[in-house]
Amino acid sequence: METIAEESNNQVIKPTSGFNQSELIKARVTNLADHFIDVLRRKDPDSIPLLLTLPDDEFWAEIKGRANYIEIVETATLEKKKHEEFIESRNAFLACLGEFGGVYKSSKVADILGVTRPTVNKYGENHKLIVLNWGVENLYPVFQFSVNKKTSDKGYLKGVPEILANIGKISDVRKCHFFIHKINTFDLDMSINESTTVLDILRNGASNSEIAQLVRLAQIFGSSDTKA
Repeated sequence: METIAEESNNQVIKPTSGFNQSELIKARVTNLADHFIDVLRRKDPDSIPLLLTLPDDEFWAEIKGRANYIEIVETATLEKKKHEEFIESRNAFLACLGEFGGVYKSSKVADILGVTRPTVNKYGENHKLIVLNWGVENLYPVFQFSVNKKTSDKGYLKGVPEILANIGKISDVRKCHFFIHKINTFDLDMSINESTTVLDILRNGASNSEIAQLVRLAQIFGSSDTKA
């Protein structure tokens, strides 16, 4: 049975009499080699002496593999951009916390509260502490603690336990925002200016009445954040 080939718009490049296929192959290999060597020279120059010691049957495969790996790692993608933005945002947040005392690891928190490290972890799980679970480390914002007799409540900053007990199960980052961002309502029976934060009030030695008002504010903050 005769088969009729369909016409194609793709033109087949035929070698000219002065430029045969072997020369085309040689040119392509040269171009690839130049590209791979350029990548290694710019991004991984230390590997070049090692590559020169390899036998021929491994040499080309290793050069190609290393160069391709480097290009895959270096290539910018949408997902990588999102991850980089997340890291930048996280680092910016940590820098922001630095303005309010920074962060502690669990061992230091255990010393301040007079409890064991497992108890500190349990406090975090039960929302009795603000804990930032980033990587292998649990980080605890310093601002929630105090050793000042005027403002300390068993190692906590006075008022923090009551607020955390009522703010709801929102993210710990949002809990930080509640304490360190300026209060955006003046529906409080206390004298505050437009730049006052909850943390300012607590650090100044909040009265029981003021703490009760901040607890109500925390309840509103937590409920509105949950609905958002």
